[in-house]
Amino acid sequence: MNGWIDTIESCFFAPLLALADPLRRIYWLYLLSALVIAGAIFAYRRGARDHGLLRGFLAYVAPTQVFGHRSARLDYWFFYLNTAVFGLILAPLLAAPTVAAFVAHMLGGAASAAASAAPWWWSAALTVATLLAMDLALYIGHYLQHKVPILWEFHKVHHSAQVLTPITAFRVHPVDDLLTLSLTALFTGIVQGLFHVVAGTGITDMRVLGVNVLLFAWYLFGFHLRHSHVWLSYPAWLSHLLISPAQHQIHHSSAPRHFDKNMGFIFAFWDAIGGTLYVPKTKEELSYGLYGEEPSQFASVAALFARPFLNLLAMRPRIAGGAAAASRTSPQ
Repeated sequence: MNGWIDTIESCFFAPLLALADPLRRIYWLYLLSALVIAGAIFAYRRGARDHGLLRGFLAYVAPTQVFGHRSARLDYWFFYLNTAVFGLILAPLLAAPTVAAFVAHMLGGAASAAASAAPWWWSAALTVATLLAMDLALYIGHYLQHKVPILWEFHKVHHSAQVLTPITAFRVHPVDDLLTLSLTALFTGIVQGLFHVVAGTGITDMRVLGVNVLLFAWYLFGFHLRHSHVWLSYPAWLSHLLISPAQHQIHHSSAPRHFDKNMGFIFAFWDAIGGTLYVPKTKEELSYGLYGEEPSQFASVAALFARPFLNLLAMRPRIAGGAAAASRTSPQ
């Protein structure tokens, strides 16, 4: 009985504890860094002209028409319930170290348990290689979610948001999460396994608070502005290397010219290779949501969980007839 009570308590507090966990994207420091960057943008663009500086700042970073929007309120509830259930049940099953150990074993178990003799640059190389493997896995997963009709039905949940807030990043169906976490564990696990064979199982990537140091820096680099109303675009040369918040906002655009663009997480060169890169030349006015579909289909927490399955049931005759691609109303 006590075990059940402990499990229920863990589920109840999991979304709140995520704010204190550097391994979670919702970590308070990542949110604070985005707020600081947004404040700097406000000061640069508007601050000098505002008489009520504090009031103007609050209106800029947290407009009620965005954070109080029905879509945003739905995000808050969905984040809470999805984090409480999915994070505790499935996430622990998808661990890169398990894949790494398997790869090392399949390659002959030649890995040494000691890595003290390995030069420091082995850790530096593993840090970069792990980040690249993770980012490639996320791009491939995201590409599949847009291009495979069955997967797109689940990814619609994320694109159904009509406004963007940092919590929109967690408006992701568990099936979406299962795909991306599996690919990430596979890709990073293979890289770590190869390094373990060559340099020893004791080698690790460089970390800050348990997070890959490069990924930690990325989260501090205004990560949460990508799901926000704050436009931050990089110079063209940098936008071909890194995905700016503005580029990800374009990815969420309901305009047909923006469909299937900027699917990268960190690096933009995956999009360049895949032909999905879109670099804005100037600030663009954007609207969000699913093109050509009724917002009411995704207007409740229950709908966010169930609608993809209902859509797939409706698609079944067309899938059997080889016309699954016709199920996609628009290539977001």
